[in-house]
Amino acid sequence: MDILKPELIWVDGRCYRVLENIERTDARDIPPYFEDNNYNLDDKDSEDEYYDTDIEIVPYGSTRFKHTFRAPKAFFPYIIGAKHAVRKRLESETGTLIQIPKLGQDGDIVIIGSDHKRIITARRRINLLMEATRKKLEFTHFLSIPLNEGHIIMKFNMFKNEVLTNSGKKSRGVDETIFQTPSKLHLTIGLMTLLDETERNKAIEALNYCNEHIVRPAIEKYGQIPIHLQGIDIMQDDPSEAKVIYAKIVNKTEVLQKIVDEIVDYYVKIGLIIKSKRQSNKLHLTLMNTTFQINEEERNSKNIITFDAREILKMNLCNNLKIRFSYISYSLDVFAYQCKYSGLKFYIIS
Repeated sequence: MDILKPELIWVDGRCYRVLENIERTDARDIPPYFEDNNYNLDDKDSEDEYYDTDIEIVPYGSTRFKHTFRAPKAFFPYIIGAKHAVRKRLESETGTLIQIPKLGQDGDIVIIGSDHKRIITARRRINLLMEATRKKLEFTHFLSIPLNEGHIIMKFNMFKNEVLTNSGKKSRGVDETIFQTPSKLHLTIGLMTLLDETERNKAIEALNYCNEHIVRPAIEKYGQIPIHLQGIDIMQDDPSEAKVIYAKIVNKTEVLQKIVDEIVDYYVKIGLIIKSKRQSNKLHLTLMNTTFQINEEERNSKNIITFDAREILKMNLCNNLKIRFSYISYSLDVFAYQCKYSGLKFYIIS
């Protein structure tokens, strides 16, 4: 990693540099959290910074202060650490007492300290720990624009039939199990890791906000916003080892992309989407994906399943081919918030 261009993460409106490569792993492989003690708790020049915060701190007894906040219980093992090592280290380096519910139980985290600065330092370090942990966990939900409309489903079924009976009939790894379910066709806007009911409700409220402040104003200004689909492509460089085939979005204007970017930016701002190299706002309609044939137990497996997409891509480039994923227009009027794997639609705005 270029240390002059480190990864940045935002926590409570503050920007932090991440000076190590954080790879996504199985939760069981996540090591305990450690960081250098770079906080000078006696620095008088920074005192105003510690009082200019949204963190609520109340008196606790005659000489101490207390801060209470909610966190998903999925984070507790990583804040506590093996034999409470992480919690003890945080307490020692910030001069605070940190109370965390027992593993498996819901509840608030409580930080007790002799002054505001120590409490806020502990809270910020816990925030950083939770953000780093969230980036390693599997995505659970996503925002999307559903495209399960009759004309698009018809074109998809024509494409699927052509691949299975012609261009992909003899291709390695190509079978019916890797095609998207027609009723689940969608454009993915952003992926999220939502760990409890509070976060799921927050995601729904955010979608409502985006509808009122981003989507509706854009429709009032520009009218119906078309979605154009034309041609197919793969996510990887080698078509003989493909994992995904998608239909490409052709933007005649930048309005749709602007709407999507603003929605993602809002979800990033409130901490529900973590911007990283793992995510892109590039809109696409997934048609084939090898993960569709993987069951829940196999999702964390390191085995990579691919298929040979060369003949399918050649089919798309053939000008005289009548049955292909060709030009389609569809008007934007619906956004959805869905569970990643079950496809269950929790909430829709239109």
